[in-house]
Amino acid sequence: MTTSPTRAKFHELRTALNARHYERYDEIDILLTALLSGFHVALIGPPGTAKSMLIEDLTTTFDGEVFKYLFTKYTTPEEIFGPVDLQALKEGRYERVTRGKLPEAQFVFADEIFKANSANLNTLLTAMNEREFDNGRGRQKIPLITLIGASNELPEGEELNALFDRFHFRKVVDYIREPGHFVGMLQYDPEDTVLPSLSFEELDAAQAEVNAIAIPDETTETIYNIRSDLALEGIIPSDRRFRQSVHALKAFAWLNERDTASDSDFTILQHMFWSSPQEVKPVSRVILSHTNPIELEAQEVMDMIDEIATKLASAVKKAKSNPEEAQNLAKQGIEWFTRTKTFGETLKKLRAKAEKQGREIPKIQQARNRLVEVARAIGQQTIGLDTFENFEV
Repeated sequence: MTTSPTRAKFHELRTALNARHYERYDEIDILLTALLSGFHVALIGPPGTAKSMLIEDLTTTFDGEVFKYLFTKYTTPEEIFGPVDLQALKEGRYERVTRGKLPEAQFVFADEIFKANSANLNTLLTAMNEREFDNGRGRQKIPLITLIGASNELPEGEELNALFDRFHFRKVVDYIREPGHFVGMLQYDPEDTVLPSLSFEELDAAQAEVNAIAIPDETTETIYNIRSDLALEGIIPSDRRFRQSVHALKAFAWLNERDTASDSDFTILQHMFWSSPQEVKPVSRVILSHTNPIELEAQEVMDMIDEIATKLASAVKKAKSNPEEAQNLAKQGIEWFTRTKTFGETLKKLRAKAEKQGREIPKIQQARNRLVEVARAIGQQTIGLDTFENFEV
């Protein structure tokens, strides 16, 4: 493993972004990997999940042109690509004045991107895919590195399918879940963390180092096996997307200070191969089964913990209006708590296995934190006491 000054700078940026944005580990890794790969990202989630703040923190790290716009169904091409050049029009040429608009930006933050209308779609597709813009009689190259789209909802309608396909990475963003992180967010002062500044020369150097990352034959074989298993699930990403995944692996390996891609780097591909929310978990399961079975087990435990949390919320709601349900609530609580103890033992074994293999599995710690949270909720809401306040795993 070699650590260049550029690599160290990106590590500093990654650390600073994680200090400023609680529970956004995946989103930050996705954005940095996309930046290193020249890929595009779609962040999808409810309002108030700090999508805009994270994007702005990343894009303003570089001293370049950033074009930011909130799309509506009434957004005109003039607002995105620039007004018509009246002088050129007098001379018989239909051209746009692109100064300060998307065609001159290195980074684009397209808020509510899936509200884009047909008047803008074709030009957006060309800009994202070819990095070109039709202006008058000629097609000009544009300096776009990464377009990051944010949306409160998934795209609806066939006309948006091509746009959604242009996003190499897709991530559903949720609210902060862990109580400690939520409190930390409330108390955090952004001025406590200074974001480093990076130049485009440093980005170019980083991308050159990414291109030099080795892809072993066994990594290529793993990609093929993942493709086969995804097909059995009825999930069929395009050949182009699999080709792009190789470069994503290189970028993520570089970000993790490796000179050769390894199984650990496949976690980033969980965010490349799904097209609908229903495919997120099957994609994750297939990828982790081939590359990181310990993390897969941790994820499965997390899913079962979330299932108990959902049942708890439903039972508490019913108990408030039904005395018979209220009588059963304490009994259910004991059953659920017993299951959480079993989950705790499973996570201890997984942690020991991960340490023995020299793996860092952040999902284990996330599952442990979530388990403590749910166990305490069971105690408080089923028998009305903080009986499990000191619950630990």
